[in-house]
Order: sequence, then structure tokens, then C-alpha cells
Amino acid sequence: MPHLRLAVLDVDGTLKQAESPYQFLHRRLGVAHLAAANRELALSGHISFAEWLRRDAALWAGQPAARLAEMLADNPFLPGATELLVALKQAGVIVALATAGFTLNTDPIVQQFGLDYCLANELTTVDGVLDGGSINHVPEGGKAAFACGLAARLSIPREQVLAAGDTGTDLELFQCAGVRCAVNPKMPALRAQADVVFEPDLRGAVAWLVGRGYLPAVDSK
Repeated sequence: MPHLRLAVLDVDGTLKQAESPYQFLHRRLGVAHLAAANRELALSGHISFAEWLRRDAALWAGQPAARLAEMLADNPFLPGATELLVALKQAGVIVALATAGFTLNTDPIVQQFGLDYCLANELTTVDGVLDGGSINHVPEGGKAAFACGLAARLSIPREQVLAAGDTGTDLELFQCAGVRCAVNPKMPALRAQADVVFEPDLRGAVAWLVGRGYLPAVDSK
């Protein structure tokens, strides 16, 4: 079995415990009641994801970006997530994040672990303060386009690509990967298409990958 060369990972609910950084901040900032209507409209198909993003971001206008970053830092990693990221990087695997969240949430993870690529939406600021604007970098189908495009650009075959996620949108990532990991899957289809399911967290993920030859054995010396 060839070793992995590329891992494309969802963030929220997969690496981090909160399933949505949007809802996480809405609760912290006391605007969850205002955001609930946006969520209902989006999930029922009455507004697009881009419009949902725009409306949610508008609720945070006037907030210092640094304050939100501090709040997001309180959202812990799933047990085993940091060990997985470290093991992937130590093995020389290229690691990319792909999330419908936003860069204010992902940038610290990229910096902490020295990750290689990241696809995320963006909240706009003026002088370090959120102005209520947003940039939708992750349209519908965007995760698959990013992951498959990245693998093609790096000339990495599908069997050497790992994808991990927890929701239906992460089925897109599975299209591009030979190793498919579901983490606390939120829908039956994701569970059914996964090669492995990790519940309730990512403890054991490194051992599973090593045991199947996807990562080199760890030198215990």
C-alpha cells in the first residue's frame, strides 16, 4: 500500500469540536436568535450559501477581529486531532484544510502546524475591525474542485490522497480521495462511503493509518 502524499481535511466537527464556527460565534456574541432565521432559510433552500454567509457576517460588523480570534481559540480540537496533524506533517504528507468556515478560524491552525494549503471563506475588515462583509471562496462544489485540482497540480494519484470530514458537503472530498475518513458522520451516506469511521474523536487515527501502511511506522527510539 503506497504511503499518503496529500491529506485534505475538513475543520469544524472534524478537527475542531464545534460543528460550526458561525454558530459558535453567534452564541458567544449573543446574536444566535438573529442568526436562526438565516439558518432556516438556507437549510430550506430559500437562500444560497453565499447569501447565508453574507447575512451571518453582517451580524458581526463592528467586532474587532482579534476579539473573535480569541473566542475561536476557546473551541478545542477533538482528542487525537493534533496528533494526526503532527503525524501527517512528520511523514512528509502535504496537508490542506477545506472548509466552509472562514480564515479567521483556519489561519491559526495553518500557522500552528505548518500546513500547506487552505480553502476557506473570508471575513473582511477595516483597520482590524469586521465591516460586515465577506468573500465566498467556497461555493457549492468548491471543496471537490479544490481537492481534485490540488492533487492534479501536484501529480498525486487518488490512492495517495486522504480526505476526512463529518457532513454531507464532505462527500465532495471523498470523490478525490482513495482513503476516506468519516469523523462523527452526520449523515448515513458519508458513513457508507467511508473506509473508516472515527467516533467519538480522532484518537486511534494515527495507529489506523500506520497499521494499514498509509503512514510509516513511528520510530519509538
